[in-house]
Amino acid sequence: LILLLGSCFSQNIGERLQNYKFKSISNPFGTIFHPIALGKLLNYVTQNEQVHAEQLLLSQGIYVHPDFHSILGNIDQTKALFNINNTISSIHHLLKDIKYLFITLGTTIGYRLKSNENIVANCHKLPLDIFNKEDVSVSECSKSLSLAIEQLLQINSQIKIIFTVSPVRHIKDGIIANARSKAKLMSLAENLEAQYEQVTYFPAYEIMMDDLRDYRYYEKDLIHPNDLAIDYIWEKFCTQYFDENTIQIMQKIEKINRAVSHRPFNPSSKEHKAFLAKVEEDKINLMQMYPWMKL
Repeated sequence: LILLLGSCFSQNIGERLQNYKFKSISNPFGTIFHPIALGKLLNYVTQNEQVHAEQLLLSQGIYVHPDFHSILGNIDQTKALFNINNTISSIHHLLKDIKYLFITLGTTIGYRLKSNENIVANCHKLPLDIFNKEDVSVSECSKSLSLAIEQLLQINSQIKIIFTVSPVRHIKDGIIANARSKAKLMSLAENLEAQYEQVTYFPAYEIMMDDLRDYRYYEKDLIHPNDLAIDYIWEKFCTQYFDENTIQIMQKIEKINRAVSHRPFNPSSKEHKAFLAKVEEDKINLMQMYPWMKL
């Protein structure tokens, strides 16, 4: 089982893992960008810590929690609490089964709630005057994630943790702030990799900056990598983490996926019916070899 957390790049990788039928869960808590927010999220999960009604905030008619994404919010307070606590409990009970944890770090620039001095995961369109904006130090980020990793390893000492820095450009604060933030994230990941043998680093940001180096690999907003860029980084990811046997299985799944999406010239023809029968045979053979796989 693979758990992916962090920015939208984790979602991009998660979609490709799921496309190739890896047992994976991608961003069950929504997109989270800040290392301290991710550390707190892991603490909730490892401790199975439940949130309470008085911790929720009301934003534009939606009950939300500052430590979680708005996808878990709801106009009904009870449902919002259930969404958050049920997700925490669900992931907590899977921790011992998770073989790989993939975390994408987005930015060190965060918003600290004035009422309790905590970095939030999401501002939820609340008034900006209740926050202090801050570029958090590497040491504070490292302390938060180190604590979370220690707690995680107590539950699952065999887990492998892969950190990467998001190739998404957080330039709303300017290109200088974005560059400094990315540099701090790379330093943070380096520190954690040196501290824990279970931690490795995948250079998604560096691949985007040094291999691709061109705006044609971005969406029109010039912030998010486009599908061409993500596919390129995905290929590098496969080369780094998958063995030859895994690649061969993925090729078989890719062949089935292409066949399933094929648009027939004549659906009632003998040729097409034979084609469908062959696809079904390939699916059955693969699922017999790997019973956990759902095609």
